[in-house]
Amino acid sequence: MKVNEHNLLQTLKTLKLDAKVQPETKQIYIIFEHEGSQFPLFIRELHEGELVQLLSFIPCTIEKEHLNDLGRLLHMLNKELDMPGFCLDETSSTVFYRLMMPTLKKEYQEEIFEALINTSQMVCKSFATVIEALATGAMTLAEILKKANELKST
Repeated sequence: MKVNEHNLLQTLKTLKLDAKVQPETKQIYIIFEHEGSQFPLFIRELHEGELVQLLSFIPCTIEKEHLNDLGRLLHMLNKELDMPGFCLDETSSTVFYRLMMPTLKKEYQEEIFEALINTSQMVCKSFATVIEALATGAMTLAEILKKANELKST
């Protein structure tokens, strides 16, 4: 399929996802929920359709004193993930997971697009709780690493 807003929206509709276009940014977005939180996933084409970006925001408040440890945690997660993509924007105090889908001849395969959407959702759902715990100071990085090591050994 050619990369364009219409086709991307049609694919999302086929996947039974309630996709909308944000007027201010002209980005397509969907909202997925997990444990009472809403995760916005923004989709847009870049470089005239040569890339499609998927950007999922982790809904959490980041306390400034935890920025360094949060950055370290995200780096550690990216190192372990098969599809790394966690980012921290200190200016806007946001954590997001970003994937890029290259296209050939400005066309995309629906199956790959669906797989990337599913990956975004799974990764965010898997790590949102620990990211939020560190971002708010509910847990320290040392506590998180200790817990992760305990889980590995069982």
